[in-house]
Amino acid sequence: MVFRSISQGLQQFVTTLLGGAAGLNDEELKAQAIKNQSETDRLVQIENARGAVKLKQMTVLGVLALIALAMLVGAVLVVVQAAGDLKLPWSRIGTAVGTVVCASGITGLVARWLTRWFKRRRAAGTPTAAPASQNPPGGDPNQMTSP
Repeated sequence: MVFRSISQGLQQFVTTLLGGAAGLNDEELKAQAIKNQSETDRLVQIENARGAVKLKQMTVLGVLALIALAMLVGAVLVVVQAAGDLKLPWSRIGTAVGTVVCASGITGLVARWLTRWFKRRRAAGTPTAAPASQNPPGGDPNQMTSP
């Protein structure tokens, strides 16, 4: 049984929704493209559509990232301003610098944790390739292998 990640499922759904591959996988498309010129032209159009969809996805993600960054900068400014209004025994500048340094440190730790978590999740989801000696080409097609 083949497991797909959520992002792969969403990409396939969007591609099919926008008139993409109509449910065919890459091998089936290549086999059809070899048969005649019209299938080759169709394959080129499908690949162009896939590229356009990927470009749209990246553009939307980029815009969302910029909006999130602007919101984060605004939140930092509000927190630094609020921290500066506190009656603390040290200067207002020290409070602002300390707030920014601590917030940056916490953000770095969370980003490091999330990066490790995503890498472990990705590594757990991808099967490792077995050496060629373990999988002979004339082996039992019904034999189950561990992922």
